[in-house]
Amino acid sequence: MSTTNCRRCGQPCRGSVPSNPKARPFRHALEGLCANCVVTEMLKNTEPIAGILAGSGPSSLLVPFIQEQYGEILKAGDSELKLEEINWTWVVENWDLPMPKKGRKASV
Repeated sequence: MSTTNCRRCGQPCRGSVPSNPKARPFRHALEGLCANCVVTEMLKNTEPIAGILAGSGPSSLLVPFIQEQYGEILKAGDSELKLEEINWTWVVENWDLPMPKKGRKASV
């Protein structure tokens, strides 16, 4: 495991070789986005979630029930990202940070 900086927010994040190539929706990578930014990107680019959050704003992500359901999605896909790694307050507060250009690898 190595340390790198997130391409979106610049915060330090761990880089790691994927250990489960079938993990969905997230696998580790040696560089890319931190856990919070990769979750933000997924939520902003997955319909109908993106449309709902565009209309209501991201504050609904702070509701524990919503977070628990997101955790169920991670478990169902055997994701390498775990729910405990997501800082939902940070996700909401930094929602409007721009995403880096395409061609990046997601890191969690």
